[in-house]
Amino acid sequence: MAYDFRLSPDAPYNVYNLGPEAEPLIVVDGLMAEPGRMVDFAADEGSYGPAGAAYPGIRCTIPETYMFNVHGALKPLIQSVFGVPVEQPMSLSASYSMITQPAREMRHVQRVPHIDRTGPHDLAMVHYLCGPEFGGTAFFRHRSTGFQRLTPNNQSIHDMAVSQELKTRVLPAQFPDAEHPLYEKVGHVDARFDRLVVYRAGILHSPNIHQDSHFSADPRLGRLTVTAFLFAN
Repeated sequence: MAYDFRLSPDAPYNVYNLGPEAEPLIVVDGLMAEPGRMVDFAADEGSYGPAGAAYPGIRCTIPETYMFNVHGALKPLIQSVFGVPVEQPMSLSASYSMITQPAREMRHVQRVPHIDRTGPHDLAMVHYLCGPEFGGTAFFRHRSTGFQRLTPNNQSIHDMAVSQELKTRVLPAQFPDAEHPLYEKVGHVDARFDRLVVYRAGILHSPNIHQDSHFSADPRLGRLTVTAFLFAN
C-alpha cells in the first residue's frame, strides 16, 4: 500500500490567544490530503513501545517526510505568529502517540500539567488522528505563582512551588481539568480528526481526556495523535 503524507493545499487555519498571557495557538483543520493514510500507516507499519516516564502511553516513529512537509508548509505562518527569526535553525521530530494508561493508574506527577521545553522559539504540535470523543488538549496557569508559560527565568520558581504543594495534598487520579486545585484552566482545543494545533512548548498543558475514554492500543480504535516538536538549535 502507498502511504500519502502530502498536505492539503487549502487547509483553513485560525490563530487564538490563550489565557492572561495571550499566548498564541494555531489551529489547522483538514491538514492532510489523505488523512486516512496516516491512520493506515500507524496501524499497519507502526512498531510501538513505551513513550517514557511522563507520557501515559506508547509511541512509534513516523517517516521524516511527514515532518518536513508540515514544517515546510507552516514555516511562514509559524515565523509570523511566534516571532521565530527567519534564519533560526530548527530541529524537527515527530512520532505517533497513543494514550493507553487509564487515569486510575496515573502516577502523582502525571496529574499536573507539564511543559516540553522553555526556549522562546521552541514549539510543540499535536495532530489529532482521532475524534472528539477523545477530548483534546487543555492549557493552564499555575495558581500560586501565576505562571502560564515557563521560561528559563521562572521554571525553577514554578517547580519548587509545585514540589512543596504536592507534599501536602493528594491529587485526584485523573488528567488535569478545570477543577484542578493547583492550576487554573485558561483554554482548550477539542480533538477533531485531521486537526493540527501548534503552541509554545513552554506553555503548561495536558491532554484533556474524558474519564470514560477508550484507551485502546489499536491505532484504528484508540486516541491516535502525532506529537511533534520544533526546537531551536
